[in-house]
Amino acid sequence: MGRKRNQGKARRAAKAKAKEEAQQEERVNNNNPTAANDGQRQPPAAQLQRKRRRCTHPLHGAASGLPDIFLRFLDVFRREFNKYSVRDGVSIAYCLGFALDATKAEFAEVWNDAAKMKIAISVLLCNGTQDVLDGKHDDARDFAIIARFFEQYIAVRLKESQALIAWPRLEETHYADMHTLVKFFWRRIPCSCLDEKYEEVKSITKMGFCFRPQCLFFDIMTERSNTKYCSRCRNATYCSRKCQEADWLRHKTDCGKCAAMKAEFEAKQQNK
Repeated sequence: MGRKRNQGKARRAAKAKAKEEAQQEERVNNNNPTAANDGQRQPPAAQLQRKRRRCTHPLHGAASGLPDIFLRFLDVFRREFNKYSVRDGVSIAYCLGFALDATKAEFAEVWNDAAKMKIAISVLLCNGTQDVLDGKHDDARDFAIIARFFEQYIAVRLKESQALIAWPRLEETHYADMHTLVKFFWRRIPCSCLDEKYEEVKSITKMGFCFRPQCLFFDIMTERSNTKYCSRCRNATYCSRKCQEADWLRHKTDCGKCAAMKAEFEAKQQNK
């Protein structure tokens, strides 16, 4: 609870600093009317457009002047991810795993370096935030799920701070409602570019995902407040206990593997 509170304070401080810098830049522009092409101050809407084009929404200040490898890495990963993501019956885990396998040799220096992975995440957050502002919500969802997968990869593979990839969160991001989508980027960027949009969508009901393929809500979503985690593995969610029980024969093998991996991880943590 304390860590979440500290993260919230840091996020608010970063947003306040970015807002102060933007206001200072706006004051400078207002005092220099020759900056406009016609020698006159531009209307507020035009000023806002120019401000959005200048803002890179960076998490680590790395969204401009990037080495080419990051842009190539993200371009190839997204292309490979999308080869299967639109096909019926193909899981998000498979799509992300396929993209990982397709890029891990050529871009090993990125995959094996947490700092470089965070730079890649910065680019995804920058592009996804701008897509939200531009109304390109499907593209924003792509950037959100890949960014979240990279965050999970860092935690599980590089920092070893958690046992498993949190697949329910990735499924929710892939099928994200507008509240979930905007909040994903809003919480991660230091600028205030999404503040107005978040206020607009935060009353929308958050939707969750049922892991039972035969469920009425599979690929359709149900209210997240009604979903229930598998208490053993915590790596699958269901819309009801009835669906969870009906899916047990299919889920129990993966559930046992996940539970064993969590137990092994917790034992290692205790022995550190």
